[in-house]
Amino acid sequence: MKTLTISLAVASALSANVATANLMYLNLPDNSYDAGRFIGAPDADTTTGIFSEFGYNQLLATSIYDFTDGTILGSFFDTNDPATLAAYGIPTSGTAFDGITTVDLTMPDCPNGQCDIDALSPLVPPLGTDNEGYLQTWDMQIEYTFFGDLGASGPTYSGGTFDVYFNDLVDDTNDRLILTGDLTGSLLTGANLDLFFDITFVEDDFLFIQNDKGVFFDAYDQLLAGGTPRLVLDTNVNPPVPTSDELLLVAGPSGPAAIRQTTLDGSVTGTIPEPTILGLLGIGLLGIGFAGTRRRQHG
Repeated sequence: MKTLTISLAVASALSANVATANLMYLNLPDNSYDAGRFIGAPDADTTTGIFSEFGYNQLLATSIYDFTDGTILGSFFDTNDPATLAAYGIPTSGTAFDGITTVDLTMPDCPNGQCDIDALSPLVPPLGTDNEGYLQTWDMQIEYTFFGDLGASGPTYSGGTFDVYFNDLVDDTNDRLILTGDLTGSLLTGANLDLFFDITFVEDDFLFIQNDKGVFFDAYDQLLAGGTPRLVLDTNVNPPVPTSDELLLVAGPSGPAAIRQTTLDGSVTGTIPEPTILGLLGIGLLGIGFAGTRRRQHG
């Protein structure tokens, strides 16, 4: 049994995954979205052209810092969830920590784009490309809550969820959750912030991601088979640590909180991780461990 234990440990240590951003395309339920688009003639299929990233701009971001100890350092969370924001008294206005600046906190204006994925880059815009009516008959909206800790050099994120909803611009009865990502970690480099997600839910036959061998896979099928398609959200947080003219103190539901609102631009890319050569070696060692055990059992 000792040999098997060692093999399992080595296999686990060596089974790292490759996570480079790959190309994607989307598949719509039917051709009606494309047939109703305003620019260009509808095509015969239900798939978009191939694109490299989801893009967004002017996404309203609200950061809520625990101020019960008199400092913004420590635990915080980011969200655009309306119920959570309302619990903190948003919308509201007041004087910032600097004693001079007026801070106006608002709800995200989702109808006017502050919750939207704005582009399937470089496919959309322009609207005349093979986008199956994106931004004309349908789009996608984001709802998120991310948890982390704020240190002297900036934020570190440790958990939370990233939900993407299908938004039918003609028939609201078709609106639905199409994708969920669970936040697994972050990397801050200067003002550039990367957030990493495992896809834990995705609609069947909707999101297709290319692997490193150039083959497109349905993200749903990957999940069903036990795989973990992933997302990386790339944005800028400037400055990484809020300044006194940005923060407004509110009486939160669990004690005082400091709140900053900013607008973010960025992108989201997808990957289908593949086992590395070392990962395959780990699997081989695992097999050797089992073989050794069987020999001892039957020898």
